[in-house]
Amino acid sequence: MAQATASTTNDELRSIVVELARTELAAVGSALKFWGDWVSSADKYTQQLRAELDKADQGGETSKQFVGKLADLTREYLREVVALPAAAVEHFNNEVEKNASAARAASPTPAAAPAKRKRRARAKE
Repeated sequence: MAQATASTTNDELRSIVVELARTELAAVGSALKFWGDWVSSADKYTQQLRAELDKADQGGETSKQFVGKLADLTREYLREVVALPAAAVEHFNNEVEKNASAARAASPTPAAAPAKRKRRARAKE
């Protein structure tokens, strides 16, 4: 009896540690997605801004045109940056759901399956 209880406890502990590791991996992956997308967006913004500055420096545009294009570029960049947290949260939720589905499929008995999450992570607004 004690042997069966110890085995069950070890299996439950293993299940908890595996789920914790999967959740941590999903969190790290989401953070990497956030920062990777931010780098991509910032790189695009700086390249476009550099091109507009070069045009303005060569006298190809009036100051009104330059200011308008600068405002458009900045607006587009800020729109992309504001969308990054929601995309990272969506990535995290998809990874957690995918891992939960894989864990349910791999578990031998329904009693050992982890409980389905009732709440999803949200980005702060």
